[in-house]
Amino acid sequence: MRIVTGAEMRSLERKAFETLGLSSLVVMENAGSRIMEVLKAEFAPLETRRVHILAGPGNNGGDGLVVARQLLALGARVKVYLAGDQKRSSKENAANLAILQKLGADLAAVDFKQLQKLRWSLNFADLIIDALLGTGFSGKLEEEWAALVQVVNEVQCPVVAIDCPTGVNSSTGEVASEAIRAHLTINLGLLKLGNLLYPGRAHAGRNVVVDLGFPLQASGIRRELVGPEALGWLPERQPWSHKGSHGHTLVVAGSVGYAGAAALCGRAVLRGGGGLVTVAVPEGVYNRFSPDELIVVPVPEAEGGTLGEGSLEKLRGLLAGKDVLAIGPGLGRSSQVVKVVQTLLSSWDGPAVIDADGLAALSPEFLSSVPPAKRRQWVITPHPGEMARLAASDPASVNADRVGIAAQCAEQWGMVVVLKGAPTITASPAEAYINSTGNHGLATAGTGDVLTGLTAALLGQGLDPVRAGALAAYVHGRAGDLAAERGARGLMAGDLLVFIQEILQ
Repeated sequence: MRIVTGAEMRSLERKAFETLGLSSLVVMENAGSRIMEVLKAEFAPLETRRVHILAGPGNNGGDGLVVARQLLALGARVKVYLAGDQKRSSKENAANLAILQKLGADLAAVDFKQLQKLRWSLNFADLIIDALLGTGFSGKLEEEWAALVQVVNEVQCPVVAIDCPTGVNSSTGEVASEAIRAHLTINLGLLKLGNLLYPGRAHAGRNVVVDLGFPLQASGIRRELVGPEALGWLPERQPWSHKGSHGHTLVVAGSVGYAGAAALCGRAVLRGGGGLVTVAVPEGVYNRFSPDELIVVPVPEAEGGTLGEGSLEKLRGLLAGKDVLAIGPGLGRSSQVVKVVQTLLSSWDGPAVIDADGLAALSPEFLSSVPPAKRRQWVITPHPGEMARLAASDPASVNADRVGIAAQCAEQWGMVVVLKGAPTITASPAEAYINSTGNHGLATAGTGDVLTGLTAALLGQGLDPVRAGALAAYVHGRAGDLAAERGARGLMAGDLLVFIQEILQ
């Protein structure tokens, strides 16, 4: 599903109007009809329901006015509150307001000095529709508008936002002051980016998308929401295939105290459909593993129980015959570990997943020394703190522009970036995917190691790096959602493994 910013959507609409000669009033009527379809599906029966609509002076308010008229035709009890300077109304808004006036609709101007009266009235509503500002808002709400939003949020009634909740930046998800907390947001034409990025996502509630009755030429916008349809990217498995058909991954991971990172990563490779996995660990960690499906190989270790330069000969030998390299979970960050990671990545010509401590090796100097053809096969999986170091930024700035930062890093270094968090962003130099799954239960030790193994498994089965990263994030989050049905608080990384198998069946 394509994702746009508010500005991009307005540009697409202008181009469509110019190219197709569409009437903006007809398009607004189409939008109102599609909104009505959603309202009927979600809140039926609407007949005799008390629906209060907050309408601003722009085209978002115009959409709300069309909905008001169609609700009246259905028999709903509609009251419209007009907010803002009606002298500055768009022509489409003014035209639809004139029709309501001729119909004798219940219209009232919002008196910002008497908001307690509005609160009293809204308490009688069965449904409130937010058609105040939509995608045109950015910055900070004026004080009186913020007070209006506060009133709406205090009312115990379902709220539906048209296109974007008032107070949410439709391009960034930023909420600079107050913002309406909607139960449902109806995105017109295409899904708006600000409704997917926190904190805006927390205000949008559930997102639905409706078409506007004409095609939108958005081919130049390479930003997609990853949903269950992405499972169709999985390659077909032939009945006569064998374990060698589905990829052999070498996992280089673990150190004293962090054997679990290596185990979780290796098991996730197998649960993700990988045919074989070899887990290379420091020899002092080897006895922590009990016999199971993992091929565990002890490697000479350095002082402190980590890999070191003395590990390289054996590790280089283990690269032979492998299809994917997964490196980083639980390795530690000593200078010797950095040397090991850099040497192995320089020696390896296939797809690789680099996570956790492995990311510490990705200095600008090292990345510049690696041929672009190698880097194109790499998937890195940083959390915001790790991304901040790679981007010479800070975690707060990364989270404020998750899509932009991930895309910028992918473009700069020519590799796929899976920026973990809420939501997880997968970016290549050409496109970006925003994950639709996951919950706070995934904020626990080891879940990143599972994501690394799952990504490696998909690479080993033939997916290109950006689709492997995006699908791994989706499946990982979906497994977390299924595991959280038992309770998100207390979810453990190992809980994901069985659900991964279920999702990928």
